[in-house]
Amino acid sequence: MFSAEAEQRNRAFLRAAFDGNLTLLKTFGKSHAGFKDPNGRTALHLAAAAGKTEICGYLIDQLKLDMDERDDDLGDTPLILAIVENHNSTAAFLIEHGAEIMKSNYKAFTPLHYAAEEGNKEILQLLISKGAEIDSNSESGTPLQCAALSGKGEAVKILLDNKANPNSVTQLYFPPLMLSIIARSFNCLDLLLKAGADPNLGSCGKTPLIAAACEGETEIINCLLKSGADPNARDNCGVTPLEHAAMRGEHAAVKVLFPITSRISSFPDWSFTGIMKHICSAKAGKQRDCRRREVFQMSKSKGEDAFKRKDYLDAIHWYTEANLADPADATIYSNRSLCWALLNQGSHALSDAEMCVKLRPMWAKAHYREGAAWLLLNDYPNASQSFSEALKFDPANKEIQKAHREAVEAEFGIPVSENMRILRI
Repeated sequence: MFSAEAEQRNRAFLRAAFDGNLTLLKTFGKSHAGFKDPNGRTALHLAAAAGKTEICGYLIDQLKLDMDERDDDLGDTPLILAIVENHNSTAAFLIEHGAEIMKSNYKAFTPLHYAAEEGNKEILQLLISKGAEIDSNSESGTPLQCAALSGKGEAVKILLDNKANPNSVTQLYFPPLMLSIIARSFNCLDLLLKAGADPNLGSCGKTPLIAAACEGETEIINCLLKSGADPNARDNCGVTPLEHAAMRGEHAAVKVLFPITSRISSFPDWSFTGIMKHICSAKAGKQRDCRRREVFQMSKSKGEDAFKRKDYLDAIHWYTEANLADPADATIYSNRSLCWALLNQGSHALSDAEMCVKLRPMWAKAHYREGAAWLLLNDYPNASQSFSEALKFDPANKEIQKAHREAVEAEFGIPVSENMRILRI
């Protein structure tokens, strides 16, 4: 524990690094080099994030700070922070001075992922020239997937020119072509198709054509069809691209798809007017609801089976399929949050837990899942608050009591007896 005076000097040391005040920084010497801010960031993290290249050089050469140290927040390195903040000269300096270019953060994002996401051509090319792995995977896919989702056409081209896989797909994430459609980037879509992207490769029960039909993107629909997309491919609920477009009132998309879609027997009048009339009918709605219930039960069951096998990725896949069939079922969010937590993916676990709480605010398990996710993210105050909310709805639950006690102990750094209450002002 530092004295108040020492604490003040340490903060001044970090502030000098962030502000680029080399003269002041030199007055501190090496005795402050190991000090970090509350997020576990060193002076080098702060200097890199602020684009203070000269300060970075001093901290590395004179104070011997570690270029590849991760912070305590997302596990970002100084190089990652320089790239995220678009400080190219600082990022290039760190790379040329030997920063580890494949050092990822806790989301498995490497510097190349962030350069791709930002569309940073200069740093992308530098990283690739230094041997960065083109198809390195993260919880959000490869650098190409990041670039496609951000609609960064030039980054997509650079990655494809350097042999990035245009059909990279994970069990839980859309392939690049699908992501370019989500981003509504015709440029990225065109580049990917020319590089050999499969126009029928989808994920989570959707094909690229279904995604485009849902958005009514006729230019993208025509491009996909010319590249060989199947207009009759159905999602997991048996719905075609044409039906998706009709359900969303995308008349222009329906008119493009109608001449090339095989007749659907459940439609009594196979014409544009007949399709639009039938799709809105009670009978068609009941048929879709029945099919969705079947898909939901099947997917949920497969998710539960995968969970019992401790195959949490497969369980997440099937819970995602169930969620697509019924987005309002809180149990699915709860189950998927638990799977993410068991894979140590705190941010995903929290996102699902928060949706669970939103759908069932008086369910103790929803708040418990949220607390567990906050714990994974080392946010003890929020974890304690979530567990406290859970106890309101299930005060006798020993597991929740124990989790709450541990969160409070972690927050305050003191042991808490079972009968002690922490009062928050």
